[in-house]
Order: sequence, then structure tokens, then C-alpha cells
Amino acid sequence: MNQRFLVLEEEKRKAIINSGFRNFALFGYRKASMRDIAEDAGVSKALLFHYFDTKKEFYLYLWSFVKEETAKSLNAKGAIGDKDYFSSMEKGLKAKMELSRTWPWMALFAAKAYYEKDEEVVKELKVDTDPFLKMDGETIRRLYPETHFRKDIDLTLMFKDMYYMSEGYLWHWCQKDEFDVDRMEKDYLDFISQWKRIYTEQQ
Repeated sequence: MNQRFLVLEEEKRKAIINSGFRNFALFGYRKASMRDIAEDAGVSKALLFHYFDTKKEFYLYLWSFVKEETAKSLNAKGAIGDKDYFSSMEKGLKAKMELSRTWPWMALFAAKAYYEKDEEVVKELKVDTDPFLKMDGETIRRLYPETHFRKDIDLTLMFKDMYYMSEGYLWHWCQKDEFDVDRMEKDYLDFISQWKRIYTEQQ
């Protein structure tokens, strides 16, 4: 990436990023075109390639942007470092939904990227997506000591239960080619509330 993209006037930079999110979310990595992305952003294709040498470079920039903005938002909302598992989840949800209101196509882009299979980018994506499945019960208890988990549950299985349910829910939205932030926030708050009732001792 040309470093001058980072100091490009904010309105134009945001237009390019939003257009990238939208086109990759709707059409996937292979079918999305830099020409359409540039046209939607109101810039020339030549200018877009001035900042990014290839479509892959632009795509991975957007993926890095998602990770960086999400980390900043999670920190700002206090999700990282919260010692209660479900409180951390709720704060994380609110942080991500707030981002989705600022960047309307970011969440759908991230969901589609999770399922992306194109050989040009899948290796780089898996570096970030694969580790989530390695979370185990011991790690959960260590990171969230203030959570009153039931003694008779397997926390590793609990995590997989939540993970695969969330994966299915994201796949549901991926089929729609749209993203209703308010609906998703409400649904996830309901999921978290139910998980809390199922997996914790009622105080």
C-alpha cells in the first residue's frame, strides 16, 4: 500500500474503504472488480491502483483495517480485560455494532471474508480465523475468573457450542447480502442472555 493513502483527505479515503467493503461483501474476492470499487467510490481506477498495486493488497488492507478498528473499539468499550465472560461478550457486541453503524458494510465484509476460499487470500485470512477454535476451558477459566460457571459443564464444549452457533448465524446473514445492525444486536443480546442462564450458576 502506498503510504499516501493514509493521509488522503478523509472523505475520499472513507469512500474508497466503504466501496471496498461493499463490493467484496456482495461479490466475494474473485468477482469484485477494482474498476467497480473505484467507480462506486467516485475515483478513477488509476488512482485506486496508485494507492494499491493489486486487488489482493487492497483486500488484505481492508481485512487489517477491520482488525485494527475492532481492537480499538473493544478496548474503548472495556471488553478486553473484563474478567466476566458474558459481560465481555456484551461489551464486545456493542463495540462491533457501533463500528457497523459507522462502516455499514464492514460486518458483512468480515463475515464473507471468514468464508472466503479463494487461494489468493485464504492463507492470510486463516492466520486470523483459525486460532478461535483453539480456545479451551482452562484458558476461559483463567481469563474470566469472575464468571460463576456451572461446575458440571465442559467449558471447551460450551465455547464450541457458541462458536458454531455464531458461525451459522453469520452464514444466515451472508445469504441475504444485507446487514441489519439493530436486528443483529438484539438477537445476540438474547443469545448471550440465554447462554448466561444455561452455563452459569444463578446468583
